[in-house]
Amino acid sequence: MSAPGSIESLRHRIAIQERLSPSRRPVLSLGEMNMAFADGGLSTGALHEIVPARSGDLAAGIGFATCLLASIAGLRPGFTLWVLPMDRKFRDGTPCPNGLTALGLDPARLIRVEARKGTDILWALEEGLAHPALSAVIGVLPGRDRSYDFTASRRLAMRAARQGVTALILRDKTHPAMSTAAETRWSVAAMPGVPAQHAGPVGTPRWRLELTKCRKGTPGKWEVEWDHETLSFRFPAPLADRTPAWAHGSYNSRWAKAS
Repeated sequence: MSAPGSIESLRHRIAIQERLSPSRRPVLSLGEMNMAFADGGLSTGALHEIVPARSGDLAAGIGFATCLLASIAGLRPGFTLWVLPMDRKFRDGTPCPNGLTALGLDPARLIRVEARKGTDILWALEEGLAHPALSAVIGVLPGRDRSYDFTASRRLAMRAARQGVTALILRDKTHPAMSTAAETRWSVAAMPGVPAQHAGPVGTPRWRLELTKCRKGTPGKWEVEWDHETLSFRFPAPLADRTPAWAHGSYNSRWAKAS
C-alpha cells in the first residue's frame, strides 16, 4: 500500500503536467486570421518570430509584437520581459511607456533588460522563460546577428513549452531560409494608419502581415489594424477607390483627345 505522502506527491506532479500540457494552454485569437490555424488561433507557450519586411519596418514589427503581448497578457496575467541590445543608436526597439499604454500593454508590468550582444539576449530570454510569473518574453536581436540559430531557437521553444510562457523573437531577414524551432514566423510591413483625430491619441496602426511559417496551420497574407477599444486585430474597412480613371487606363481615348 502506498504511503499518503507518495500519493499526494504523485497528484502534485500530475497537476503540474496537466497545467503545462499544450492542450490546456489558451489559444490567442487573431480575429479573422484564426482560420489559418488548426487550433483556431495562435498558440501560447510557444516561440514565434517577427521579421520586418524591409529595413524601415522595424518599428512596425515592434508595434505588432506589442499588440500580441497585450493580447497574451489578457489570457495569462503576469509580467513581460523585454530584452534589447545595449546600443545608444538603437532607437526603434526601445519600448515607450505612452505607446505601450495606448496599445493596451501596462508599462508597470514590463521588465526591461539591456544586453551587450545577441548571446546575452538569448540567455536572458531563456532564463526568463523559466519563471511562470511571466506572461511572455520578447527579444529584439541586433541586426545581422548570428547567435540565433536552430539550436538557440530549440532551447527557447522547449523552455516556453515547459512553463507555458510565450516567447517572441524580433530578428532581421538576413537569413530568411534559416530553419528554426519557431511555431510561426511573421513578416511585418507598415501601412498608412488612420489619423489620430479619427482614432484616439495615437491613431490606428495598420500592418501588412505575411505568415510565412506555421507549423499548425496554413501560411497567408492579410492587411490588419489594431482596435484600441477591444484590444484585438481586425480587417480595415474597405476604402473608396478615389484614383482617377486615367491612372487605370480605362478612360475613353476620344474624350481624352477632346479634353
